[in-house]
Amino acid sequence: MALCDSSVLTGQDGKIEFKPPGTSSCVRDFSAFGTDGVTSHITLPSSHDFRVNDVVVFSEEDGGNLDSALASSFTPRAGVAGEVLALGSFVAGSGYPVSLTDSPVTFTGGSGSGATGTVSTDGTGGITAVTLVDGGSGYKSTDQLGISGAALTTGSGCIVEVDTVSTASGGSTSAYYVVGRSDTWIEVSSSMNGTPIAMAGDGGTGTADNELPAHINISLADFYAVCGVREFSLEISRDELDVTTLPCSVGTESKLAAFRSTQSGYAEATGSMTVYFTCDQEAISNRLLGASILKSQAGARVKLYVCTQIDAAGNTDDTSSLYVDAEINITGMSFSVNPDDPTSAELSFSVTKMYSAFGLVA
Repeated sequence: MALCDSSVLTGQDGKIEFKPPGTSSCVRDFSAFGTDGVTSHITLPSSHDFRVNDVVVFSEEDGGNLDSALASSFTPRAGVAGEVLALGSFVAGSGYPVSLTDSPVTFTGGSGSGATGTVSTDGTGGITAVTLVDGGSGYKSTDQLGISGAALTTGSGCIVEVDTVSTASGGSTSAYYVVGRSDTWIEVSSSMNGTPIAMAGDGGTGTADNELPAHINISLADFYAVCGVREFSLEISRDELDVTTLPCSVGTESKLAAFRSTQSGYAEATGSMTVYFTCDQEAISNRLLGASILKSQAGARVKLYVCTQIDAAGNTDDTSSLYVDAEINITGMSFSVNPDDPTSAELSFSVTKMYSAFGLVA
């Protein structure tokens, strides 16, 4: 039996880690690499915000083929091309047998085969949970799958989206330093301030881009610790769905009014943080504040630590820490300046995708 701990957390146990907006870009697998007249240039959308000394990784996605001068950051599981690694959202459907729990199913349709999982239903015959068991092979991240199973004697309409699939062409994990940039390109090197790598010009099919949706994703290798945050807050709420039904049996009439039945629906989360300004334009806190007016918010992600645990090597131990990990949109920023107080700004944000929260993983 665990002992009761009478102490409570204080703000000195908190911490924020951040991936700035504009640090996730998808590009074509041939035409983006060294084709603008400079072999070391990697062409990016003008909305990117990669900075010199950012550490980036390249991922081959949906059949993309990376230039051989670079190594992909994506390592396939058992070398199975098109294995489903994660499922996305699903449509509940209706009419399925009620009160199924983790009932085995086979996923049908899509580009591949062999994917299996389990589903659960509620008291009305709608699908309430879908879990992946075996990823199969040959799927694409754009696939939408149906379900079939021995226990599903009735019902229809459940559609499950594929979120992430593997690729057998991935290599070992490799990260690169950004050593040059403009609004339309970056250059990378295997060492900080090193010589830019010249592209081999053999990505895609070797002479052209692979057909969409094949592409290369370029993103930050890891989070930055933000040292200028004074405080942060996060509020999570859920839609309340009215699932009241008419009486289905005749019984003794109650003197009390009947109450509506509700269940929780979609979640919404918003938050804010107070950040100090400094004169260091390269400080991650200043980059965080400037991100509020970037056109593209792609790549923006935070880890909000309530309790930060450190391992023997002095690194944050996520396994034992208490935190929220989420993709965000920065929705606004306000600040004021006066001679008596440090200059700080309040940044507001909304959560677009939750990866984990207080030990629960999506």
